[in-house]
Amino acid sequence: MSKKTSLKIASIGSILFGIFELMGLMMLFAPDEYLPAGFEMGSLFWALISGLYGLSRIIAGIAVWANKKWGMVFSLMLCLTTLVVAPTINPFGVVDLIFTVIITMSLLYAYYGGQKMIQE
Repeated sequence: MSKKTSLKIASIGSILFGIFELMGLMMLFAPDEYLPAGFEMGSLFWALISGLYGLSRIIAGIAVWANKKWGMVFSLMLCLTTLVVAPTINPFGVVDLIFTVIITMSLLYAYYGGQKMIQE
């Protein structure tokens, strides 16, 4: 796989992930009986966090598509925070981890390529 292909995968993955996270804003309009257990009281907080992360991921994905270094760093920072927090948010964390691992691996491959760790 080429570095260019890897950047495209990371960019598209980040934009799709951002769109999915923007859907979390729908919690603002859902009745309490339709919210997952534990989300009734903090639905406003989680909806705003989801919207913020979704918008951030879309911005990062567009920057990675435009081949900007800051976009790669920003996207990696978002992925690292998701890797830390996602296991505590069930059941949504499972989907977060799948997207995050794909995006992180694609970005790291785009940066390092097929280089070996120890040059002989």
